[in-house]
Amino acid sequence: MSYLSRREGRYFYRRRFPVDVAAVVGRAEFRQALGTADRQEALKLARRVSVEFDRICTEALEGTQEGPPAAAGATIRVQAVQPRQVSPEAILDRLRGVVDQATRSAVAALHPGQRVASTWAAELAWRKDALRAIAEGKHPGAESYNPLEAMAALRALEALEKGEVPTLGQGQAEAQEVQEAQSAAQVGAVQIRTTAKQFAKALDGYCDRVSTGRAGIMRKLTSQVLRWPSTQAEQVQRILAFAEAKLAAGNKVSTVHTQAAGLITVLRELPGWEEVKLPRNDPTARAVRKGGQLQADARDAMPTATVRKVLAGLDVRGDAVDAAAARLLVRYGLRPLELLQEGPDALAMREDVMGAKELVFYAGLSGAKNSASRRCLPVHADDAALFRMVLAARGEATEKRARARIQRLSGAVTRQLRGEPGKLSLYSLRHTCADLLRAAGATPDEVGGVLGHTARGSKATAVYGGKAPLGRPRELLAKVRELIEQGSGGPSA
Repeated sequence: MSYLSRREGRYFYRRRFPVDVAAVVGRAEFRQALGTADRQEALKLARRVSVEFDRICTEALEGTQEGPPAAAGATIRVQAVQPRQVSPEAILDRLRGVVDQATRSAVAALHPGQRVASTWAAELAWRKDALRAIAEGKHPGAESYNPLEAMAALRALEALEKGEVPTLGQGQAEAQEVQEAQSAAQVGAVQIRTTAKQFAKALDGYCDRVSTGRAGIMRKLTSQVLRWPSTQAEQVQRILAFAEAKLAAGNKVSTVHTQAAGLITVLRELPGWEEVKLPRNDPTARAVRKGGQLQADARDAMPTATVRKVLAGLDVRGDAVDAAAARLLVRYGLRPLELLQEGPDALAMREDVMGAKELVFYAGLSGAKNSASRRCLPVHADDAALFRMVLAARGEATEKRARARIQRLSGAVTRQLRGEPGKLSLYSLRHTCADLLRAAGATPDEVGGVLGHTARGSKATAVYGGKAPLGRPRELLAKVRELIEQGSGGPSA
């Protein structure tokens, strides 16, 4: 068994822990990104990861059999000796040792090689669960452990999570030593420098999965903003400085948000950089996030009455191609680029696994936003002429030409939306289709399959590797067409 799964074109290693191991590590499944879209390479990497999985299981079981989890950081076995008088000072000294050991072990776990879980927070979580089980007598062999010492170690980890140095009356020098060790480990984890070669490999993997235009934009943007070798903190500061300069120059907030989000997305392709993000309380970061909110507000769905008004207005303008394109966008939920970048070859006959043939539109044929965008959409008989008109009007097959067509159509739709309430735009036609699909009874996966949102939902309509009948998508799109014409059951603004 390969234990491979695929999401948005990238492979992951996923494997469930045995029940006894899951009880110790505090999670049911082991998962690790393999960082590749090539299946053969993923299989090779999976063999190495399997060794790591086996090591985790072995260490977890050994910790259960031989004593409390070593990583939990406490020596809490009851001494197998005859009862004797123990002074309060001796008990406190022993508890101080337990707290010190638990703290040092937790600080050491800041380094990925010194922990079992994927993150430091997850590591502390399962350690606390194990100690809590010992204190409550629920841990296997709990009778061999001292619940008082388990509680002391648990309180030490809880204090460490709050940024405090756990103490139980130890000297100031000892507390300072622990604090310095923690700070050094944190600084070391953050200041690992990544080289330009490592980033180039990650950027190539990202560009392979997106459209040619998007890839070109991100290559230019990363070369302009990012510098290597660098740490995460340094790159975040460069992105903030870039955003601040753009905002000061009067650029649209939504545009700056798109650029900053794109840079963060590319950085997350690097191994170990999956959690990189803009700081929460930085003024520039807050301004950039507002741009994302504005962008989302401008993509509301249109009421069906507004859709009919816009389409009628485009007919009056006399541009048959623009009017046809708008109708196809709302009837099929296409992204504007998916329709306007394609030529006549995107409309073709498709034969399914049952031998039935039908006319389909191949979305994402010339370049897709993601792997799920490459999908087949069954074409209604009355729409075949509209598709041929729009696809034949493409002209030169370039990204610049496609963007120019989008700007032209967007301007025409925006003029028809003057005076309409809400934040509406050309892209709102796609959201209208999504709401109408839901009104027609489509499940979330079926909506994703038509719109190209999720790999799971697009499997039935995939251009590559899928030959399933398209009866259900055809039925849903026919219902959307009916709802637009009738104006009943449509989305509300």
